[in-house]
Amino acid sequence: MLYEFVKQRISRRALARVVSTFLCVLFVTIHPFSQLGGSSAFLVLSLKELVFSVQEDLAQQLEITIINITGALAGIGVSTFAKYLATIPQEGSVTSRFIPAVFLVIISFFAGWAKSRLPRLHLSARISCFVSIWLLTDNIGITSAVLADSGGFLWITVTAASVCLFSSMLILHWSSTHLIEEVASTLRIIHRCLSVGMDNPFTYPSSQQIAELKDLHGELVHQSVILNEMYCQAAFELRVGRVSVKSLKPLLGMVEHLRRELSWGMVPQPGQNDWSNESHCASSSSFEASAIELSKTIITSIKAVEDLVLGVYTHTSLWHKSLRTERDAVTAAAINLNFAWYTAKNELRNTIQTWSEEPISPSGSIVPPHLHHQCLFVTSLLQMAYDTSHILQVAQSIAAHHEVSRFRFWLPRLTWQWLGVAPRTFIMEEYGAPITHDAFEAETTLSAEEVRQGVAFVDRQDDTTSQEVSYCHATRNIPTVPQLSLKSLPRCLSLTLQHLWNHRVILQLRLGASRVIRDTQRSSHLQHATKNAIGVAMLSFPAFLPSHSAGFQWFRWVHGQWMIISYVWVLETNTGATWRVGYLRLSGTILGAIYAYITWAICGRNPIGIVAMVTLFDIPITWLVTKSRIPSLGVVASVTLPPIVLYQYLTPDSGVSTPDLAWMRASMIALGIIAALAMNSLVFPRYSRVLFLNQTSTTLRSLSQLYLLLVQGMFRSIYPFTPHDKQDTLKLELQIRNALHRSSSLLTTMNDELSLVPKPMRHYREVVLKIQKILDLMTGLRKIRENIPRKETIASVMKERKEFISCICISLFACQHVFQARQPLPQFLPSARQALETLESRIEASLRRGIDADVSVKGISLAYSVAEGEVMKDMVDTIEGLLELCRQLFGTSAWLTHTWPETSVYNADEGPGTPSEGWFSTVGRM
Repeated sequence: MLYEFVKQRISRRALARVVSTFLCVLFVTIHPFSQLGGSSAFLVLSLKELVFSVQEDLAQQLEITIINITGALAGIGVSTFAKYLATIPQEGSVTSRFIPAVFLVIISFFAGWAKSRLPRLHLSARISCFVSIWLLTDNIGITSAVLADSGGFLWITVTAASVCLFSSMLILHWSSTHLIEEVASTLRIIHRCLSVGMDNPFTYPSSQQIAELKDLHGELVHQSVILNEMYCQAAFELRVGRVSVKSLKPLLGMVEHLRRELSWGMVPQPGQNDWSNESHCASSSSFEASAIELSKTIITSIKAVEDLVLGVYTHTSLWHKSLRTERDAVTAAAINLNFAWYTAKNELRNTIQTWSEEPISPSGSIVPPHLHHQCLFVTSLLQMAYDTSHILQVAQSIAAHHEVSRFRFWLPRLTWQWLGVAPRTFIMEEYGAPITHDAFEAETTLSAEEVRQGVAFVDRQDDTTSQEVSYCHATRNIPTVPQLSLKSLPRCLSLTLQHLWNHRVILQLRLGASRVIRDTQRSSHLQHATKNAIGVAMLSFPAFLPSHSAGFQWFRWVHGQWMIISYVWVLETNTGATWRVGYLRLSGTILGAIYAYITWAICGRNPIGIVAMVTLFDIPITWLVTKSRIPSLGVVASVTLPPIVLYQYLTPDSGVSTPDLAWMRASMIALGIIAALAMNSLVFPRYSRVLFLNQTSTTLRSLSQLYLLLVQGMFRSIYPFTPHDKQDTLKLELQIRNALHRSSSLLTTMNDELSLVPKPMRHYREVVLKIQKILDLMTGLRKIRENIPRKETIASVMKERKEFISCICISLFACQHVFQARQPLPQFLPSARQALETLESRIEASLRRGIDADVSVKGISLAYSVAEGEVMKDMVDTIEGLLELCRQLFGTSAWLTHTWPETSVYNADEGPGTPSEGWFSTVGRM
């Protein structure tokens, strides 16, 4: 009973953390062991917490142990070499102090670059800085201290890594199942969303049902982002099992397709009429029954896939587990789904033919307006069934691979891509820190077209000069040497230099050098490396002053290394993340200093009491690190404790009282935090709000490109959508999804930035949701247009299509440049709603003519045409909502307002801004 309670309440990671803390403090308090680390042996606990902290599973722990020990050894090796070089000149000379200073700055620069550019080496870069700071700022130029100091830090590093690895091997599982649990969770949400959507799908939805579906769609968007993150991380991790994680990649793609189909097709429309009593209902009861049966089959299929995936990936023992029951369930679901899909498709075809043969409704629509949303609903259901069949095929393939595979050890491929993916532990430790590193074009950067025009102008100028020279040679004799004068020499030299400067080879070199310089100036990685090096150089400057100077004595007395280490640990790649980490670590420093003073007041130099109090303090710290959203507070509180409590125990003759020591350690850490905040706010500041606005502008530009790519395929007469177009479209959709994820991360860090003016966070979040909705609707349009009657809905209404497309593109273009320029919107924009109404009326007329001439138009293609109209309406509503948000954020450049007199020389029906003229007003409908 007690074992079950402890198992439910205490995680394995928490228990392993406490055990590792107990063992580390035990080794430090036992003098035969701690003497190997010298007076800095307490740093074992600091490295245990900062670098080698116990992770979720043994595979992660083994990975960070190998990577971070490599970083520590690199730092120790380079620092030892620098200290050796510093012993060659006379001790205390300028050269002796200059050599370690230069090496420390260089190490800090490359460590900062690696931290920003290669997230997997984040902690490895930090530990290299950590050991270099201690080694290169203490005992400079002393020959006897070179190997002694390096040996001490080697013992400290190896002890911290070994203890944490031993605790992990003792308690943790080998591999993690987080990705599989998230896949199962996402499938359950899809299951729930479809169940709610199919609760009386052909009647008026309740407000509770609409609210629940909206919340489920939001959860699905969030889960989709998490799944992609965790897959990228799991694909590059050590793990054991029978089936590779990469086998899940097609499954995750299909899950994203299901989410989008739920987004554009399964959202009930408030205000639609209950059509249960309409005349069409009697002829379509079988159609309703087949649609409901299809949805139930999809739900059953999703449940079967969830059970199979959990069975394959969560069973990691050496004994082979039979999955016959799960495989049979998937096979049966595939057969039932195929039958239900064909049945629903045939019933939809028969129902559409029945509708089209009846008299035209009073509204002039072939399909009654109150049935339009049902057409969209069923077409999305058919698309979901198609994608679910692919998911079942992937599940069957995974099960077959599981049956024939043996238990094995999966190693990651050591590539640049592996180094560029942050491990899960880093994301969990610094919540909100890893965000976009994209660089944006500066205002002084020439566009590609400007560069092209400049090169063309140079070519034309060079051709003109050549023609003039040729004409001169043809009309006059070539001048002899005596005819050259001092007066004409400067002009000849100028023409020669100009010709060489504009020569094609030199021009190519100029363009190449321009790209290199521009990329260097815009590189956020080099900027972060520069800030890291500058801060370390400034804070460590007193350590390299002459030994008799006051600055050097102060640095040595207060142990200024903690100030530099705190700076390196707090400095993040953007201002918002630095502020968040900064104030959390500052709070943790105060908490740790207070507890350290209490511990020393109670225990003094009693080793048993120190071990008990430090281990006891690690229990709430473990909860903060593993369960809360503020792990940085717990980390720095744990790091602040050992330098105060254990330093007094290891060096009893230091001559510093415990209150003074607590004050010095806390003040040094606080100074490092303040320096990092100042550096990130003053030097190359990367404010999350500015990054968010630029990112949103770039995303809207990509969205415009995606829409143009979709309509280009639609206007082709032979192949509406070629494989090359599909590849480009999927690539662009993935880029937009990644950009939206980065925008959401920027919103998280934006709250942490210090700002005297409140930020409109609610509007920013709504902007991201609107863009996500537009992306989903464009995906729905791409799939629906593969089945519409092209002659009646595209070729016959080409002019109206172009008008509608132009209105959408102009609206997206306006939103893009509003976020880029931070300027007000124009008051009037071409109305996409007006263009859509005109397009729909022309399509209805064209379809009526097509039905009279061709019976095949009465088939499913007619339902897809109606569904396309519903999706376009939803897209117009979403874009107008986005324009309204832009108006609220940036204002409107208005010249016509409601305050004008009603009597005017212009007719009100003919004035600008009226619906008849096709204008949409950002100040309201006029």
